[in-house]
Amino acid sequence: MSAPSCKLLLKQMPCTLEELAQLIRECQLIVPRTLNPYGRKRTIIEYGDPEEAQRALKELLGLGAQLDKPLCVSFFGPREGGAAPNKSTQTKPGASDSQKQEEIDKQLGLIDVIYAEGARPDPANDPEESLNEDEITAAASTVPLKTKKSRKSKQLAMQPYTYVIAVDFEATCWEKQAPPQWREAEIIEFPAVLVNLKTGKIEAEFHKYIMPIESPRLSTYCTELTGIQQKTVDGGVPLQTALMMFHEWLRKELRARNLTLPKMNKSNVLGNCAFVTWTDWDFGICLAKECTRKRMRKAAYFNQWIDVRAIYRSWYKYRPCNFSDALSHVGLAFEGRAHSGIDDAKNLGALMCKMVSDGALFSITKDLTPYQQLNANCVL
Repeated sequence: MSAPSCKLLLKQMPCTLEELAQLIRECQLIVPRTLNPYGRKRTIIEYGDPEEAQRALKELLGLGAQLDKPLCVSFFGPREGGAAPNKSTQTKPGASDSQKQEEIDKQLGLIDVIYAEGARPDPANDPEESLNEDEITAAASTVPLKTKKSRKSKQLAMQPYTYVIAVDFEATCWEKQAPPQWREAEIIEFPAVLVNLKTGKIEAEFHKYIMPIESPRLSTYCTELTGIQQKTVDGGVPLQTALMMFHEWLRKELRARNLTLPKMNKSNVLGNCAFVTWTDWDFGICLAKECTRKRMRKAAYFNQWIDVRAIYRSWYKYRPCNFSDALSHVGLAFEGRAHSGIDDAKNLGALMCKMVSDGALFSITKDLTPYQQLNANCVL
């Protein structure tokens, strides 16, 4: 039995602190004194006294019963002296208070973030600031409660991203293996489509063909695979120019819709729009290696993205043999030409919308700068 406590522990947070505050306000639940982050996806909810906390616990458990996924909430505090410790809170005999606390934190899954030397972020950029009672009750935007009868709407409300930018590069390639001096792939098609996840519509497109420098002549295999002709890339732009053009396109489209990418704004570190790719190859290998090899500056927002394949495998419990198989498994048909970058990007956007409608929740799966709170020197 737990000692009387005025604090509750909410595990597996399905939303941000601000969204939780809005949910409490909209459902007219007991307003806590403070909401404080406690490790990864955990929040401490503090009330005025134990009786108020007891009533709030019942309310939150009742709220969880209305949602598709119950809220994991319980009292937070030390156990009474007479209670036998369970396995999850046992510490080593003779341990000091600090060692005991460290052991408990480890068992709870709370880990210290290890920063690379010189990379520790400014504390002022901490994305998880505590909320007090006034801030909770004064939440401006509305996040209505959704029940099982409106599953799709509820999941869209929990979905952190309202828009995604689907990207699928095409690059120089050779059948089987080319001689070592020609094996480095260069981007030859740079497509991106901005998809509204609520409407399922493509609202903007960016599409440029890129002139390869290291291997200017396309192989027959590459032309047959992608459908890109030699004269097309000969009339293309250098990758550096394409990156600058993309930056301007991105700035314009994000500002027009009040969108922000992950780690670009300390008031909304998650952002409400994210890059999506099929596997980590596009940003993690192709673009990253080419920029390093050619000593080109790459915008920091390319360091975070969602690997749709990873979430697809987890959500549907199915490992597709290729992208077309992934589409057909969920009842979609590929539209356009396979291995055409722009067509692949559009079909990826369609798959995203299908997964969202099926209830999948998306979050960033890859971050090349995990120890930075915000992307430095990058303004949109």
